[in-house]
Amino acid sequence: MKCLARASVLLIALCAQTAWAANKPSFDCAKARSAVEKAICADGALAAQDASIASHYSKARKSFDAAAAQALAQDQRYFLQVRDEGYASPSGGDTPQKELADRMKYRDAFLASLTAKRRPGFEGEWENLAGGFSVKKLADGRLAFDGSAAHPLNGRWLCAVEGIGTVKGNTLVVETTDADGWTLTLVRKGAGVELAESSPTGAPASRPYCGMNGGMQGVYFPVIRP
Repeated sequence: MKCLARASVLLIALCAQTAWAANKPSFDCAKARSAVEKAICADGALAAQDASIASHYSKARKSFDAAAAQALAQDQRYFLQVRDEGYASPSGGDTPQKELADRMKYRDAFLASLTAKRRPGFEGEWENLAGGFSVKKLADGRLAFDGSAAHPLNGRWLCAVEGIGTVKGNTLVVETTDADGWTLTLVRKGAGVELAESSPTGAPASRPYCGMNGGMQGVYFPVIRP
């Protein structure tokens, strides 16, 4: 019976070691220096999530052209900055661990939703760290734009804008609805879309569809949502 008990204990220990080995993060925990890296190394679930993020990110970059891959790298650096700041100062009463887990889960889902297949034109769903938009064709051939964004750290600014767009060459020009004449200009940037905002002459610099000096400008990436 004692031999059997010892064998059971050894089996459990081996299984635990195997599970932990499978839940390694994308970096060397022996070289972990930041509070976030140490927290990830101390939690098997977070370690596995980090590894999944790294895998999806690497796959997306390899599938994108150079311009979109560079833009995604910038978006990823922004995510890491926001992730670390969120862990240091959690919002909504969450613990640092919960804040970190939620942010990593959301990021992993975004990276997993990126589509490697080249998408022509502007129709479809497009997202980045701060938000996203959809473009759908209307019966008359024009394109309906519906976008939203928020500051990715604490949501201190929010954007919500709609409009009707027409394609001019490689550009989609969107005349916003109820936004005092503001115009959105979308240009294909490799696999992604770069969005710029223009105010009417003499209008205030603040965007009427955003709060606290927020904005929709930036590069967005093609995603497929269930």
